[in-house]
Amino acid sequence: MTVTPDSIPIDSKPNSVDLPGSELAESSRAGQQDVPAPKSATLIVNASSRNGQESFETARRLLEENGVHIEAAHALEKGDSLEKLISDAAAKGSKLIVVGGGDGTFRSAAGSFARTDAILGVLPLGTVNDFARNLGIEPNLEAACKVIAEGKTALIDLAQAHDDCFLITASMGLSALAQTSLSPRLKKVLGPLGYLVATMLAWRRLRHLEVTLKHDGKTERMRVMQAGVINGHSWMGGQCEIPGVSLESGRLAFYALPPQNNAGYLRIARQVRRGQFFNAPGLRAFTTQDITIETKHAHPLVLDGDLCGQTPVRLRVVPDALRVCVSQDFMKPGTANAT
Repeated sequence: MTVTPDSIPIDSKPNSVDLPGSELAESSRAGQQDVPAPKSATLIVNASSRNGQESFETARRLLEENGVHIEAAHALEKGDSLEKLISDAAAKGSKLIVVGGGDGTFRSAAGSFARTDAILGVLPLGTVNDFARNLGIEPNLEAACKVIAEGKTALIDLAQAHDDCFLITASMGLSALAQTSLSPRLKKVLGPLGYLVATMLAWRRLRHLEVTLKHDGKTERMRVMQAGVINGHSWMGGQCEIPGVSLESGRLAFYALPPQNNAGYLRIARQVRRGQFFNAPGLRAFTTQDITIETKHAHPLVLDGDLCGQTPVRLRVVPDALRVCVSQDFMKPGTANAT
């Protein structure tokens, strides 16, 4: 079945659900968006991210030059606890906590932010930077600092895989095999090209998965080479626009690619290059608020680019879970920023 944007509708936003260990009732965050961001902040930069070390002092300087007073600054080294730094900063009264890193860093930070009223300021320093792209923040340090200095707050959704959080995507199959071949050194040296190299290495080990899907009162079974969900309108470093979802829609876009012959794989690759993944031949796709995926044997999951957990897994949306700093012209669903 070929999927078009019209076949992936956005339904009404679901009722708020609770993240384990937090209180996230919708009413508790009412009135906490579309207000100016604070002018003082705690800065935490993942120095092990692709551009982290060289960006730490630059970010500090740019934020100060743009009128944001830095109360405390931390260059996160290997072994440091990002979650503890965020929790401690929030406990000390920091209302704006600026985090620099890649998608994996923001995924690690998300649960801590969801349990506080602190605002997340985003400095995209990773390889793909899908989270920042979905917020309309350019992967450029100077531009990102201006957003933090001049922007407003917005409420966005968070997604869960069991008790783990993710922001943009959860997947299994080819992506999980590729991730096992993608070393930190490969990412740092080759950047986005590293993902292509790792994917080519994974082809040799690819085995199709038998999956059972449980969603919206239905049960489906299928064979897939790749399956996952997306919580955002922009994916694969901005290569693909995803119809029917955004960080504020309260929906996940599920996709599954069945086994293909070699010609089919080439057609899929062409669709991805054209930014039309959801028009790939044979793609099964729909939106949902909550889905459980089971496999015959436990299979690893990739959450925002990191291997994290395994099947069976329940994937769901936590609406309005995060307060983030965005530009003043940040678009809401139904406008140009949300397909």
